[in-house]
Amino acid sequence: MAVLSGSDYTVEISCGPISSRHTGWNLFTALGQVRDELEPHGLKPAIEGACVDVYPSRMALDMGGGRRAYRWSSAGRPVTVDIFDDVPPSDHARLADVREQRTAHERRRETRND
Repeated sequence: MAVLSGSDYTVEISCGPISSRHTGWNLFTALGQVRDELEPHGLKPAIEGACVDVYPSRMALDMGGGRRAYRWSSAGRPVTVDIFDDVPPSDHARLADVREQRTAHERRRETRND
């Protein structure tokens, strides 16, 4: 569940008895907080926003609330995805924890800046 209330965004994910709910200045940040809380339980939501090759631009965070992000393929050109789009079971290898996702994003930025 993703909700906008005033200028804050709230994300809540539940799996059986385990539930996490966080509010942030954008959906991607709130989702990251929820993922951090779920990961010790071995849970990774199977959505685009939890994939190693997905990260929003600063403009998407500032102007779009962080709902849309770039998915970077090995081919080079990114495509825009909704962070809450389902990831099919055949792509579950793309799922990552928050730290892995951030590290991959930083590496892509360094490579683009070289």
